[in-house]
Amino acid sequence: MFVLSTVGSLGTAAAPSSAPTIVVPYGASEYKYQVVPVDDGIGFERPDFDDSAFAVGDAGFGSREGYCELNNPGDVRTEWPVETDLLVRKTLELPAGTTDVVVYVTVDNDVQVFVNGHDVSDGLQIHEGCPSLDSFSFAVPDSLLQVGTNLLAVRARDRGGLTYLDLEVTRRNRLRLG
Repeated sequence: MFVLSTVGSLGTAAAPSSAPTIVVPYGASEYKYQVVPVDDGIGFERPDFDDSAFAVGDAGFGSREGYCELNNPGDVRTEWPVETDLLVRKTLELPAGTTDVVVYVTVDNDVQVFVNGHDVSDGLQIHEGCPSLDSFSFAVPDSLLQVGTNLLAVRARDRGGLTYLDLEVTRRNRLRLG
């Protein structure tokens, strides 16, 4: 879990800060995850889903041996078998005034991203070839965010060959004016 300090205060005129803050860095630890058959794990994205059977692992998830740059023992910290779905969950603690949350995804092959049970990726997004940093970025509508605990849930899908998943989450905070 990542805890961030609050900047500004409630009820005060505010403007977005200029630089984003990293909430979850690439290579973060302590994701809850489960490897499942393709299309299994329906409902895992819901905040009330019981993930007590999930393992705990560190990003990047994937295949350690392969021809892609990120498929190596240094970048892959948790194995993810080919031709399966990987379900990951992580809680985010967000302070009052959080805005402009963006989820960056590095993936081989496909990904679907949820925040607080809502699909922010508009369905499963298809990626071809080797994973590259920031293969996708998904802006999270401010209306989906809540002060305190928020849930990031991601379904990654492999269609054969190699696997890889890593995430970064950034946010801005409204600064008090005057």
